[in-house]
Amino acid sequence: MLSIESNPIIMAHEPVTADALLDTSAWCDLKYAHGVFMIIEHYRGGDTDVALTVHTGTAASGTTAVAVNFPIWVATSALTDPTLVRQTDSTGYTIDTGVYTGSQLVVFYIPAALVYRYVQLGAGAGNANSIISVLYQYDRLRYAGDSAL
Repeated sequence: MLSIESNPIIMAHEPVTADALLDTSAWCDLKYAHGVFMIIEHYRGGDTDVALTVHTGTAASGTTAVAVNFPIWVATSALTDPTLVRQTDSTGYTIDTGVYTGSQLVVFYIPAALVYRYVQLGAGAGNANSIISVLYQYDRLRYAGDSAL
């Protein structure tokens, strides 16, 4: 049974070559959530860095960058050591494929109170031989039906 207190996961972008992700991830509606975890999986196939950003808007469109710092965690060798290490809060993160040559896991936490209603992961062009995918996990999503909770 799906609880109203659970944290649903949404596929924001299927696995794709890192040069094709760009700003094509799905938009996430934070109207009924406290925030969202953006989970980015990256497997390095070639040495081209990937700059990750977050867009926000009052509608599910546009390229307005989030202008406030948010929490970031990274596992730089996710297949051999999946430990997520807290990074300095920032408005984005660059996967440095010259330093990290395997698989990376990057997690952003975007609090709803700091952005407009909608958010989307954006990315600079990565390598055509690298693979990247994106998941969103809501934080404390509440069902907004006709009856009180």
